[in-house]
Amino acid sequence: MTPKRSTTKRGQRDASQSSTTTSRRRFLLSSGVAGTAAALGGCLGGITGSDDGTLTVGYVLPFSGTYSLLGESIVNGFELFLDQNDGQIAGREVETVQSDTEADTDRGVSVTRQMLVDEGADVLVGPVSSAVAIAMMQTVENEASAIWLNANAGDYRVVKEGCLKYHFRTSFNDWQTSAPLAPWVYDNVADNVVLAYADYAFGQNSKNFFAEAFEEAGGEVVGEVGVPLGSDDYSPYLGEIEDSGADAVFSFFAGSDAVNYVSQFSDFGLDDKMTQTGSGFLLSEDTLPAQGEAALGKYSILHYTPTKQNDRNQEFVENYMSEHDSRPNVYAVQGYDSAQAFNAAVDDVDGTDPDDLADSLSGMEIDSPRGSFQFHPETNDPIQDMDIRQVVESDGEVPVENEVVETLERPELPTWGCSL
Repeated sequence: MTPKRSTTKRGQRDASQSSTTTSRRRFLLSSGVAGTAAALGGCLGGITGSDDGTLTVGYVLPFSGTYSLLGESIVNGFELFLDQNDGQIAGREVETVQSDTEADTDRGVSVTRQMLVDEGADVLVGPVSSAVAIAMMQTVENEASAIWLNANAGDYRVVKEGCLKYHFRTSFNDWQTSAPLAPWVYDNVADNVVLAYADYAFGQNSKNFFAEAFEEAGGEVVGEVGVPLGSDDYSPYLGEIEDSGADAVFSFFAGSDAVNYVSQFSDFGLDDKMTQTGSGFLLSEDTLPAQGEAALGKYSILHYTPTKQNDRNQEFVENYMSEHDSRPNVYAVQGYDSAQAFNAAVDDVDGTDPDDLADSLSGMEIDSPRGSFQFHPETNDPIQDMDIRQVVESDGEVPVENEVVETLERPELPTWGCSL
């Protein structure tokens, strides 16, 4: 099915309106993306968005389903940067194109090819799902026509199995959101833990990285509990956690799973028996409002905390809130930093050749609201500070918030054999 297309003036969202003004926003409202690239190529003869000097940004993100909030937040962050720079990147007009991946691997590959071949994208921004990112790798490598700013997908295998020249992660990897917390837990919380995790690739990676680092620090892992993704009733698993006799828990859950797990953990009475720790997605801006007081006292690790007290972050938070009437989440800052990185590279090389852009980005330092970070010269992953946070009561509109208790300065990253 050929997607409905529209061009709108900046700031307008009504896809039914048309305009002869070149816009930085085009929407590909696709259903059934398979075959879309061929349909567009046949009907429109292929589009190369940069022929007139305009830069084309391809959002390879979910805009429906469970992960739609994450995709929208990444776009909000990227476009906040555009809004602050007259809609331009490095002084050039920008056109953005988006097509819904639905966090599906087949659609993700089709959308990626569509962006690179038919839209002539100069940069890909996304995806959210690590499974989609892994599926995208071969297409990006084969086309070699644009840089890829990975604004969320954190599976370490994108580096280990891909080691792609054009892939730059403006987000995190799953080692960073688990392993560096382990020595801190051993030194400050408990010398034994039980692992509880959503039983899919990212959850498995997270608990494995934490367990390895915790045992290296001298701690003992007394058990592990894998929970099917999308579970509603956690009571059987909470019983196993209690029976483990551990003094602390390390967990990876995200989204509605994190809400259900943390809420039921508290209702089950485990707060009085053990300390809950976890990956930052367990206790994040998108889950805390629903978790409420059940989240109090719990610890997590993440690379961005909206309450972090530095001038760069406070300015970002104020600007974001003025646009969206809510605090930015980690996904928004990843989108914003994707725009910052693209801007810096285009400005540096005065062009969009992907090899030149990749050379420019390698080792580049980015002044981020999260704190300055650098792209690793061997893996293109972010070398960045990681915040240890505790959930505390808030004086603001939300009842609870994360407070930074310690910042780990740029933990040394594994390279998993990648050397670009």
